[in-house]
Amino acid sequence: MGARFAAWQAGRVIRHDQPEFVLHGRIEGSGRELSVGLSKSRQGDSKVRIDGSDGHKVAELAQLLPMQLITPEGFTLLNGGPKYRRAFLDWGCFHNEPGFFTAWSNLKRLLKQRNAALRQVSRYAQIRAWDQELIPLAERISEWRAAYSDAIAADITATCAQFLPEFALSFSFQRGWDKESDYGELLERQFERDRALTYTAVGPHKADFRIRAEGTPVEDLLSRGQLKLLMCALRLAQGEFLTRPERAALPVSD
Repeated sequence: MGARFAAWQAGRVIRHDQPEFVLHGRIEGSGRELSVGLSKSRQGDSKVRIDGSDGHKVAELAQLLPMQLITPEGFTLLNGGPKYRRAFLDWGCFHNEPGFFTAWSNLKRLLKQRNAALRQVSRYAQIRAWDQELIPLAERISEWRAAYSDAIAADITATCAQFLPEFALSFSFQRGWDKESDYGELLERQFERDRALTYTAVGPHKADFRIRAEGTPVEDLLSRGQLKLLMCALRLAQGEFLTRPERAALPVSD
């Protein structure tokens, strides 16, 4: 669940006389040990081996190795816009719900196809086929995100209280369209607007995880240093939640 390595980045760790780098390792957990391997070419192509078999996806390796990267630039989670906060939720959903990555990938594909179709169609009936696939995916992903944000709330609150005890913080998930509206009806009602914009204006790709301090968006109240502390607290809370033995798959209604 992240950006692909650019070829120039991969080139930094490849010997000058070699076409690729190869990384081997072993993972222990749940009473078993797995051997894993990753190779990446100068062009950025990846090959993954897990437990002696080839042909695996990078996402499968990421599922086995949940990692949090905390860097000085990481406070874009808080002031860099909704896409960074969606990524925060999606990292958690990816590691807690086995079906999330497939649904998320299909959602991205359908949105891309729908947006391309908006440039060519004149009537909603011509785009209905995309929406019939898109709607259940959008609702399922939104439910997973909402369930994850609810499930991790206690860990976030406790960890943030240690880092920033002087602030009363609140957290809210916004799914990307009005909570009182049926997504399918909304897509049909807003077809002409979407066609004029040439993109889908509402949906899970517009979701956000809003964080406020004393009722004010944290990016408007906290200092740069305090934002970095909050970012660290959020990442650590995710890790704490993930290591809980009683953690269960996220509930989603039919």
